Amino acid sequence: MVDRGFYRRGMTKIPTGAAWRPYLRTLADAGLDVASVGAWIAAAELPPARRRLARGAVAAITATVAIPGIRAVRSAAGADEPAVPGAGSGLPYVDVGIQLPADDPSEDDPSRRRRAVLAGAVGVGVLTTAVAASVGVALAGRQLERRWLARLTRHGHPHPHRALALRMAGLYAALTVPSRLIVVRQGAKAGRRNAGG
Repeated sequence: MVDRGFYRRGMTKIPTGAAWRPYLRTLADAGLDVASVGAWIAAAELPPARRRLARGAVAAITATVAIPGIRAVRSAAGADEPAVPGAGSGLPYVDVGIQLPADDPSEDDPSRRRRAVLAGAVGVGVLTTAVAASVGVALAGRQLERRWLARLTRHGHPHPHRALALRMAGLYAALTVPSRLIVVRQGAKAGRRNAGG
């Protein structure tokens, strides 16, 4: 028999278990980004001094919220590094003064040079593609923003920048929130695989 009270109780509570925390954190970060996009565009309606003040406040709030997230990512990346033998490493039979020899092939090895050149070429290609895609998306977004603003102004909207801010924030949310949630889901799956295997 199904306990209907269980479903009622579950629907009124916000899921805050360990499995839901990355999703909730991602949604909160995305919500802040969407709000900052909307506020930045809506500030265009203000006089120049107020516009600079409002946009400066948006940038400061975004930076203030982003800094702890960047620190958390860096500390998590540092925790994933393998332990280095030495003082305080907790590894048995490791003397503090002993250094293990590195088992690297010589620098003159042609396969090593070839791999380094290939890795550099791939890195440059990925970076160039990412920059081109970012510039393309920014230009397309700016063109769409101008078109929507011209249409809102032409139709006599009383606050065209506010309406544009809502449209652009909604578009930004539709484009970024699903991809961020997919990244979190893939990270959670990878973590479960690593924990299980």
